[in-house]
Amino acid sequence: MTEHSKWELLSWEDINNISKKPNSLAILPVGSIEQHGPHLPVGTDFLIADKVAEILTKKLNEKNIPTIKLPPIPFGLSSMWQAYPGTVTLRYDTFAKLIIEVLTSVIAAGFSNILILNSHVGNSDLLRVAAREAVEHAGKGKVAVITIWEFIGDIINTLFETPFFHADEAETSVALALGISLIREPVRSSDIFRVYNEKWHSLDLTRRPKAYVFRPESRTMHGPGAYGRPDKSSKEKGDVLVRELINRLVDFVNDFIEDKV
Repeated sequence: MTEHSKWELLSWEDINNISKKPNSLAILPVGSIEQHGPHLPVGTDFLIADKVAEILTKKLNEKNIPTIKLPPIPFGLSSMWQAYPGTVTLRYDTFAKLIIEVLTSVIAAGFSNILILNSHVGNSDLLRVAAREAVEHAGKGKVAVITIWEFIGDIINTLFETPFFHADEAETSVALALGISLIREPVRSSDIFRVYNEKWHSLDLTRRPKAYVFRPESRTMHGPGAYGRPDKSSKEKGDVLVRELINRLVDFVNDFIEDKV
């Protein structure tokens, strides 16, 4: 991706000119800063979102879809991991207001098409609410919200041996494919600390829960913070997943900007 595709490196005139081009798109990467076990950095989520957004921006510009990538929003909703040093979490209202005001500014800059590329599942619900509020307030534009893991849940199910959860085989493989350096070699990790009743809620990313139950998040550590089998991760598996992700995102963007979604 060239510097001319990064919002923060453009002048206001450049951004204005790009926003006026037919089918222009702005991409907002969103993630979190939270513990990812002993083997991954705390910035893993927003680094993944930003690196995927960079690849996608380059691909779309090559296909003559004028695209700008905004700086990533690194902070999200991470209260589940607040007992682990290094985790930074926002209040729900703070996060929602942040997203709404960023989107409102991007719409005001002239962009009719905005894609939020999120890599932290815990952000998903409020991102959808914020996107709806922003377009209703502006009275124009449209915003798509994609959480990477949900977007390719079917591929994760076929490619990986273990269920998706956190700092696991799939996430570690994607980090390796995107050049995110491991802190140390991953080892077999803890069982998932929260019991999910498959009758009502599933960790399968292709199945929507039948019910949502909320309780206070844990204020204590529960194991090393990585789950599943990150020791089974590999760059090769991550390469396959990232390639399929980018192909699917390009396909989606084509439909999105043509109002076929």
